[in-house]
Parts: sequence; structure tokens; C-alpha cells
Amino acid sequence: MKTLLVVLAILLIFGTGCIMDEKVIEIVVSSSTCVEFSENEDSETFSTVAVVDYAGEIDEILEDHGLDRSDIKEAYVVEASYEVTDFAHDHDWHISGQIDVARTDEPAGPALLIDYTDQSVEDALGTAIAASLNSEGVELLNNALDDYIAGASPVISFEVVNGDVEPDPSSSDRLVFTWQACVTLHIIVVETIEVPDPF
Repeated sequence: MKTLLVVLAILLIFGTGCIMDEKVIEIVVSSSTCVEFSENEDSETFSTVAVVDYAGEIDEILEDHGLDRSDIKEAYVVEASYEVTDFAHDHDWHISGQIDVARTDEPAGPALLIDYTDQSVEDALGTAIAASLNSEGVELLNNALDDYIAGASPVISFEVVNGDVEPDPSSSDRLVFTWQACVTLHIIVVETIEVPDPF
């Protein structure tokens, strides 16, 4: 899990006898949650499902930064990408389809999050491809984040729904590769600090 902590704060300068003042600051925690799909297909139409404990993922992000769920002001999805992590064919494949998201802890979705068209599997090997986000899928994930802040434990299902492959795979020439989809979140937390009062 890749995390980046951006602190929007004032540099603290402590001096003898300095009057201190309390300031409220916002901290932006940016982190990517990834799901892996293993494909071994003999048809151009296939679906592959990966389930993520969304609440558990966010718990780990907060723990890594010494934060708690009650510290969160808001959280939202900012971007997504996909990347092939394992591919060893002697020829390339081009795939088209979409990745849907749904809640498994309560009825919500499926909703389109990412679509991909004529994507070269070989070109995506080891390269994160920025994905255009669909508003319906983003709304579902953001609602799950709001529910998490309110105390729920959302679980998200990510489903590859592939519709076309060139050339067509077959039982003697199967489409075999592993890839992952990653969603980046911004989690806004609020902290109170003491800073010198210049007046």
C-alpha cells in the first residue's frame, strides 16, 4: 500500500516565555487501495471478481499515520489506474471492457467505475494506466466512505466485465495475465496544535 502524508501546517517556533495559541489544521492523507485480478480465459467475454474490506483498508491507512476514524472530516476518491503485473505470452492481446463496483455489506450497485477500450495487455505491463472515472462508481465509493466515517464497515466488490479480446482467445491459446486496479483516496483529518501567538 502506497501512502503519502501531506501536512498543511505552520512551522512551530518555540521560545522562552512565548504565549501559545491553538490552531486547527487539516491533514490530507493520500493513499491507494489496489485489487488484483488473475485471468486465464479461453473466451473474449469473461468476468472476474475481487472483494476488498474497504473499512479494513482505511483502518490500516489511519493506523499507519497515528490517526483514528473519529479524526476524519471527509474522504473521497480522486483518481484510479490499472496495471498488468504478470504477462508472458509470445504475442500481445487487446482487451475492451469495464470494471464495476458494488457493496456486499448492503445492497448498492453494481456501478461502472472504469472502462478500458482496445487496451494492449503488453503495453500495460509494469505501467500504471490512468483511468477515466465514471461518476456512478465514484458516487458508490464515496458513499461507502461517508458510511465508514459514520461507523459502518463497508465491503466493496470489484468486477472485471470484459467484452472483447483481439485476437480471440481459445482453449489452445488462452489469455493469461495478472493485473490490478488501484483507487486513490484523499482522507481529510483535523488536528489542533499550539503555535506561538505573535501578538
